[in-house]
Amino acid sequence: MSYLQQEKAYLDSGLIENYLAGTDILVLKEFTDNKSMIEKFSRKYGEDNHPKIVLCGLNPGRFGAGKTGIPFIDYDSLSCLIDGVTRHDKERSAQFFYDVVQTIGPKLFYETFYVTNVSFVGYTRQGKNLNYYDLPDEAKAFVYSQFRNEMAQVAPSKIVSLGGAVKRTVTDLFSGSDIDISHQLPHPNYCAFPKNYAVCKRRYIELLQSFLKG
Repeated sequence: MSYLQQEKAYLDSGLIENYLAGTDILVLKEFTDNKSMIEKFSRKYGEDNHPKIVLCGLNPGRFGAGKTGIPFIDYDSLSCLIDGVTRHDKERSAQFFYDVVQTIGPKLFYETFYVTNVSFVGYTRQGKNLNYYDLPDEAKAFVYSQFRNEMAQVAPSKIVSLGGAVKRTVTDLFSGSDIDISHQLPHPNYCAFPKNYAVCKRRYIELLQSFLKG
């Protein structure tokens, strides 16, 4: 399932916004203006040829993937991955994540890892990021259903949870399956704080390098 297919599943159906009607929760949709860059990224890094190791976060943030539509990639990072990007907006977690991608090498990284979030779209409440686990129950059930569908398409051998909340969700949804869900890394937002950066990056590189194809 491509990133654009996930966008369609969430937004064209209107379901997620229907579930949030009457609340003060908004869906981040700026990425809908970035379809050409998402397609360009997909062509370069083979998005539809899914690797079987999934790196999974929470949901896009309003300064990073909520703008670009590419998990854990802000415009500044995207400008280094594909040509033609003129914006250089930055998000702290995306900057950490891109450092990991660059250290491994983008081609090898995206050949080995499929990057996603439990929720493909992000949310805000009163101008601040809101995570999927704080959504109303019907909206949260829809998010989980979409994530199950995505994983059915990818058919991963492993899901590496980026953060404790993701690990709890992945355990609830896939415990007892054939997917290895034992691995967890700190969320990139936590890692991006200067006091955590070096230790977290070392943990990421050590684990991810153990999975590399090359």
